Amino acid sequence: MEQSRLEKDNIPIIISSVDENINLDYHTDKREVSARISGVSLLAKVKVANGKTSIHGHKNSAGDIKYEIKDIKEGDSDISISIVDGKRHGDKTIRLHRQTKADYDRQELEKALKRAEESVEKAEQQSNDENISRAKSDVNKLPEDKRGQLSERIAKLEKAKQEEKERAEKAKRDAEEKKKQEEAAAAAAKARQQARPQPAPRQVAPAPQPAPTASPRPRPAAPTPAPPAELYFSSCKEARAAGYSHMHRGEPGYSPHLDRDGDGIACDKHR
Repeated sequence: MEQSRLEKDNIPIIISSVDENINLDYHTDKREVSARISGVSLLAKVKVANGKTSIHGHKNSAGDIKYEIKDIKEGDSDISISIVDGKRHGDKTIRLHRQTKADYDRQELEKALKRAEESVEKAEQQSNDENISRAKSDVNKLPEDKRGQLSERIAKLEKAKQEEKERAEKAKRDAEEKKKQEEAAAAAAKARQQARPQPAPRQVAPAPQPAPTASPRPRPAAPTPAPPAELYFSSCKEARAAGYSHMHRGEPGYSPHLDRDGDGIACDKHR
């Protein structure tokens, strides 16, 4: 038989592929463990944490086991995988740690404190109603003895927000009142303007029409002066007595009988 052969050959029982350290959170109280078993026959008996299980997929003196551990207590505990195959046996210890209620509460408190601190910081950076409300809600989830400074910071934010709201409302009221006063002043000015007697419209005299321009009468042509009567002197003595001398040919008073030398100049010599 296989069991006798394994005993004769002194084949060790080996438990492998098992998680020897298991950590569980507070809300988990059960866990399935698995392992690979080699060097065993089909007659091998398996116990896990005082519970029995079977080897599956047995082939070539090896197979697998699975077992669900239930009702795991808080804190640390050990369970063992024990295999007996005839005169041979093998063991493996698994260490379990399930989170305690105290550890869980401390962990959750740290998360809540961190979440509340982040919410308050965000509200301080962006102090709108939504952020302040979220921060206040996160702080109120904390135990009363942990709210202290965070609650004071939120109260400071709420006070500043209220003051800002009141300033905005006052500015709005002032603007509305100013608008009413301006409208009333404009209406009064309009009423005074309408009550004031209006001056009679000025009669604009028509622009004087230019007098018709009389067409200029044609000026009579100046009479052409009659040519002077031809001067005649019987002698140069007579001419000189009349104030004439050195008369050139063609000029008044010139006469050939006065130009004895025929040079074209009459009475040019005293004779």
